[in-house]
Amino acid sequence: MRAPSPEKRLAAGAALSAAAWALMLAVLAASAYIRMSAAPGADVEFARSVHRASASLAGLAVLLLAAWALWRRRLLPGALGALALIVFLAVLGRATGSAPPPAAALGNLAGGVALTALLAWIFGRAMARWPAVAPGRRLVLGVLAATAAQAAFGGWLATCVPVEPPSIVPWVHAATGIGAAALAAWLGLRLARAGLAPAGTALIVLAALALGAGTASLLLELPTLALLAHPLATALLLSALALLAARIA
Repeated sequence: MRAPSPEKRLAAGAALSAAAWALMLAVLAASAYIRMSAAPGADVEFARSVHRASASLAGLAVLLLAAWALWRRRLLPGALGALALIVFLAVLGRATGSAPPPAAALGNLAGGVALTALLAWIFGRAMARWPAVAPGRRLVLGVLAATAAQAAFGGWLATCVPVEPPSIVPWVHAATGIGAAALAAWLGLRLARAGLAPAGTALIVLAALALGAGTASLLLELPTLALLAHPLATALLLSALALLAARIA
């Protein structure tokens, strides 16, 4: 009987990281809904319940992933990083409660987005590597860093900058967002030309969604749609870039 291939032996890690990643998206969506709701109500309490349940299940999945990765060195650094982030988020949430101060809200948001992207990277590490392609891993990492910086800027704007009085900061964020989205779309075009058309197309679509949702929240004043779509689209874009960085040789 043949021994299972390395890719098959990593299937459990891929499944656990994918499950935790999906749960973290639910956490981010619930968090965004809670932040945008000015007054408590039944819908906010439901969102809190979704947040608690999804966060607890994500924590369990990450704990199982870290325990399983002890025998899979390829995934161990990422799994331990994910475990550290989930512990940090749990301690921060317990310490600051349901109405955290701005700095704690920023830490919660940044930690959640970082964990989501890291889980996508772990998933990519558990998959077969692609051969070297024209864009190269360094370019992917550069675009990932630029997108992460833009996401951090947006998180600071959403949690620490008051809505009133109006300021120029949201417009600066919008301008840098155009640049970050253009970089991601340019990378998508290069990937498509290098023979990775599905990955390149997905990157272009996610960049457009993140930019479109951010623009809608600034110009069209669609809080419910934009405040839910923008962080999710940004998390998806970061996840796609992290997965690309993990899979490109």
